[in-house]
Amino acid sequence: MMLHSPTTTIANSVAAPLLPLAVDLDGTLLAGDTLHEGVLTLLLKRPMALLRALPALRQGRAAFKRQVALAAPEVATAVPVRPQVLAWLHEQRDAGRALHLVTGADQAVADAVAERLDLFDSATGSNGRLNLTGKAKARWLKTRFPDGFAYAGDSTADLAVFDVAQEIALVAAPREVGVAARAMGKPVLREIAGAEGGWRAWMRALRPHQWSKNALMLVPLVLGHKLQEPTALLTVLAGIAAMSLAASGTYLLNDLADLAADRQHATKSRRPLASGRVAPMRALLLAALLISAPIGAALLMAPLFGLGLIGYVVVSLAYSAALKRVPLLDTLTIAGLFMTRLGLGVLLAGVPWSPWLMSFAGFFFFSLALAKRHGEVMQARGLPTTALTHRGYRAEDWPLTLGFGLAAGVAALQIMILFVANDAWPSRLYHTPVWLYATPPLLAVWLTRLWLLAHRQQLNDDPVVFALRDPQSWASGVLVALAIGLAL
Repeated sequence: MMLHSPTTTIANSVAAPLLPLAVDLDGTLLAGDTLHEGVLTLLLKRPMALLRALPALRQGRAAFKRQVALAAPEVATAVPVRPQVLAWLHEQRDAGRALHLVTGADQAVADAVAERLDLFDSATGSNGRLNLTGKAKARWLKTRFPDGFAYAGDSTADLAVFDVAQEIALVAAPREVGVAARAMGKPVLREIAGAEGGWRAWMRALRPHQWSKNALMLVPLVLGHKLQEPTALLTVLAGIAAMSLAASGTYLLNDLADLAADRQHATKSRRPLASGRVAPMRALLLAALLISAPIGAALLMAPLFGLGLIGYVVVSLAYSAALKRVPLLDTLTIAGLFMTRLGLGVLLAGVPWSPWLMSFAGFFFFSLALAKRHGEVMQARGLPTTALTHRGYRAEDWPLTLGFGLAAGVAALQIMILFVANDAWPSRLYHTPVWLYATPPLLAVWLTRLWLLAHRQQLNDDPVVFALRDPQSWASGVLVALAIGLAL
């Protein structure tokens, strides 16, 4: 029997060299599409630059990509990298595999990403004439690596590349792409699931918990003693639905506009859009639908309500774009948006306009908005002076927010007391109006507690959201409702 020497055994066990691995960029290495985000950046921030780039479409998609990349270079380093893919690529490089970034994105984008990660042996993208995707990418890779290559991709366009690759890796691939790729019979190096989509991510982006604020539109119905009228109730509920959908559309647009800033934030970077779990272009299309459809229906249902809804959307977007960075005007705008809800509720309910209600609401919601801002100002004390620059406030502004906020709260309570004494009691609309005098002290207890928490830096939520999650707030609300019920 012939025995192999140790040297012979080691030589025979040496593995064949690993094939070079070509890695797609958009949707594979990155949890997003650089072209889509570049277009969105130009649309929302530099629309004239987008208009100048559009004629390049006549020369082809690659030429348009080049113009977008030149006009919005920051996008290349803004789209989040998939951490699982990055970790796997480091493993492959440590194992001795050559890594090459091969993408349909423009060459400038490919170079910026390669420089950012310092991981690839080469980076190749579209050059302004050749759009390096699908069959064009497959032909280029066969020429570049005649001895074979592995390929990591994610989309239907990558199936043509999978077909000519010797090994494949699937990243965040849709089910149909995965089935078609595996049917080719190629060795699958790795499958990495994506975190995009899912109804939970979309629901978080739409912020349905904020819809509770629109229940304020029911208040005129209650105070006008028309809650039991089916027509009035259904009309107001339809208005609440339209307002809620339009508000979700504005939240999506706000997140799209703040995408770059959110990705640099410690907690906002986990939002669905910032983290890449919701595609920005799909969010833009949904935002357009959520805003336009309710407005169109509202204009048909009640033209004045439709115009009011348009005004609400315009002011909301103005707040997100600029007004939220103007001290005190930001909180006055928030109060104005709450008053708009009440005003639209009055319109839909068909009840008389109440100066008492609107005056109370203006001061009350101004106080609530200042309470939230006061908490932020208090938390900024001791931090760098830039801590609140995104809001326009300074840490030393806390006496101002405290003074204005408490004064507005006291003014709201005084208006409520005067309403009970001078309007509600003499109106004979209440069977036992004395019970209405219980509402101002109950509201005073709740409001002063809210301000105490804000001053102690313990108010970490929007005051309305805080009230919905706080058992003591629920108890106060039940007692106020009981007092009004006994008065009726």
